[in-house]
Amino acid sequence: MKHFVLIFCSVLFFTKNYFAQDIPPIKIDFASQVISSDGKVVGYIGEKNRADVRSTGYVSKYVIWTLLATEDRDFYNHNGVSYKGLVRGILKTITGSTQGGSTITMQLARNLFLSSEKTVTRKIKEIELAKLLESKFSKDQILLMYLNTVYFGHGVYGIWAASEEYYSKTPDKLSITESAAIIGLLQGPGIYDPLKHPDKMLSRRNEVLHNLVETDKMSEQEFNSLRKIPLNLRMNDHIGKHFIEHVRKEAAEILKPFGKSLNTDEFKITTTLNYEMQKAAENAEKSQWNNFPASMKESQIGLISIENGTGKIRAMIGGNPSSDFRGLNRSVQIKRQPGSSFKPFLYGSLLQNGTTLAAPLLDAPIVVDSGKFNEWRPSNSDNSYSGKYLTMETAIQHSINLCAAYAITHLTIPDSVVAFSRKLGIQSQIPSYPSIALGTGEVSPIEMAASFSVFATEGTYSKPYSIVKIEDKNGRVYYSGNEQTTVVLDSATSYLMTQALEKVVDGGTAVSVRKYYKGFAAGKTGTTQNSTDAWFVGYNKSLTTAIWIGYDNPRRKLGGGFQYGGSACGPIWGKMMSSISREFSGFSSDTYSRPPEIKDMELCLDSGELAVEKCIHKGTFPVNTNKLPPECSIHSTNKVRFDIHYGW
Repeated sequence: MKHFVLIFCSVLFFTKNYFAQDIPPIKIDFASQVISSDGKVVGYIGEKNRADVRSTGYVSKYVIWTLLATEDRDFYNHNGVSYKGLVRGILKTITGSTQGGSTITMQLARNLFLSSEKTVTRKIKEIELAKLLESKFSKDQILLMYLNTVYFGHGVYGIWAASEEYYSKTPDKLSITESAAIIGLLQGPGIYDPLKHPDKMLSRRNEVLHNLVETDKMSEQEFNSLRKIPLNLRMNDHIGKHFIEHVRKEAAEILKPFGKSLNTDEFKITTTLNYEMQKAAENAEKSQWNNFPASMKESQIGLISIENGTGKIRAMIGGNPSSDFRGLNRSVQIKRQPGSSFKPFLYGSLLQNGTTLAAPLLDAPIVVDSGKFNEWRPSNSDNSYSGKYLTMETAIQHSINLCAAYAITHLTIPDSVVAFSRKLGIQSQIPSYPSIALGTGEVSPIEMAASFSVFATEGTYSKPYSIVKIEDKNGRVYYSGNEQTTVVLDSATSYLMTQALEKVVDGGTAVSVRKYYKGFAAGKTGTTQNSTDAWFVGYNKSLTTAIWIGYDNPRRKLGGGFQYGGSACGPIWGKMMSSISREFSGFSSDTYSRPPEIKDMELCLDSGELAVEKCIHKGTFPVNTNKLPPECSIHSTNKVRFDIHYGW
């Protein structure tokens, strides 16, 4: 064996100088970080998941202690090569071992410039490069480069990404046991993977901790106490993948005029995403997917949550739990028929014009353009009808299609409904046909969330946005996102619509929500006639969320009892909101104050107008006194009756 060592040493000291002139250029590719609104790293954009730590001052002293005690105890006493360790490494290399001998500087040289082939030639190059590194950089700089480049498993490089991956914190906050666990991974990230081999990682962590005893950084008594502490991992949940891809595309366009690229430059992108809200949305999605029959596992989801009054996108899901985040984002890139979730635009336009929630709507068959190519014969979801006049409030609560068809053909016109929806933020081209009362136009989830948010904010439209700020590693700000809000609706109409939509959740088609969420809620379900699309758009005072479920191929139908907005989407919203309300105090308790112009008044159920003494069927409803209805045109002796149902 000594013979081989002598041969190697001869080669080492008499071989040609591979790097006679200078050290090769050093290029470390750092990724751009995507940061949530609450300061958490939710992802990276770049070739490798690696963030730059610019000083060892941003790293816990325990990381440094455990690294040196484990990987290179003579780090501050050698010129890049530890000959005692080298001889040990040579013997292991010759005998076929995969480990041994390299100093931190030699490992850095290999990581920066060389392959991982196990040959004598590579080892010689590694030694020479290590010496060159030591001649060019200080020990602290070498240590920092090492910590920034080394691989820690799970696709993360560098101590910053590793600290976020395994403990969801920055490296300066790592405890002594956490530092030992992360440094222990260096010997074999796959071997000590905590998700696959937690016992092995714990054992390895304790080996690293004992190295501190051997280097006089702690006593044996301290070690015996620390070794009993569990790993206490807080693994990165890797949430918001579709959102990160959405941000990547937007940021790339923003940076293009500056000649900057996310693939070559390093940026910090602060976003609107709320970590806990996103996690709540994804957990709710997965829980509901587990309930779906096997035939529906390939269906997709689009979910988007917008903060009321600001437009900040707080949560986004672009596909089912197994979908590719680089593919279609169903929360912003699809347009599908919203079904009955579009009805609030019909009823909102009527309320704005002074129609009351007591307005009678006929629940009976109707034919529009009979005998023509565009003939329309709407029906209720169960193909039944009562043949009676029902109040607008009841029609909204139970999503009665024939009442909506009556409203758009007798109380208003399609153009007015389209104009109202556009005012509230629907940008898609909605055809001006009576059938839009049942949601036959096509819209995106982001449009629906932003538009319903108008009701939630008492009349303010907020343009949705996802990026708050983009800055480079030196702190130069390239972009700042701004809230863009506009008052588009009066508070009285918003309040009346919210009152009606609250009843949808409390005892209507979205009652499934109440199985999970008890706080204030308003919203509307949607189900297309051929069961290809299921919707729920719901809100409280803080957050508006639109949820769509269906197949990418619109010819495929939902089924198994989950083809309805209430059964497919409602539980996702309820579970999500329940989780969020537990995380944020006061989130679910906020209710709406009544605008001063809204008064409870007695209305005639036969006309929807102010009740008089002769009115037999009466009810108390909130009324916008700025648009006070007339006395009952059916039973009042003071008015000339032209038509009992507004057909003047």
